[in-house]
Amino acid sequence: MGRFRPLLAIVVAVLATCLIACGGPTVKAPPTYTPEILQRVELYRGGVESLRDRFPELQGYIQKQDWVNVQSFIHGPMGELRARVNRLAASLLVRDQPQAEALAKEIYSHLERLDEAATNGQQVLAGQEYRNALDDFDSFLSLIPTA
Repeated sequence: MGRFRPLLAIVVAVLATCLIACGGPTVKAPPTYTPEILQRVELYRGGVESLRDRFPELQGYIQKQDWVNVQSFIHGPMGELRARVNRLAASLLVRDQPQAEALAKEIYSHLERLDEAATNGQQVLAGQEYRNALDDFDSFLSLIPTA
């Protein structure tokens, strides 16, 4: 009996650990948008849509090859884009968040490459990155539910 006590203690410890780790209630995200979630989404939606409405300004600067204003616009008004889009993505349902976050990262990447193209005076590349950023932005906004 003396030899089995340490072994019995180990078995009980492993069993207790498994029961604690595997047991207990799990919190599931609501399968649909509740009024509270929609209210939070609407709170962030306006700020993101206002930035989307300003994209044509950026296109005008690219067409005029006004690289200083392109860079100023990316770092100025579009500088808040990352924070606003991330807040909006985080307020979505768990099932929608990965796609929204992936699109958000694509938008940032396009703007970074657009900034680099402006630095180098590459109008064609800047136009392509602008179009790609705009397409991804529109795809992101299509994920956002309406009240």
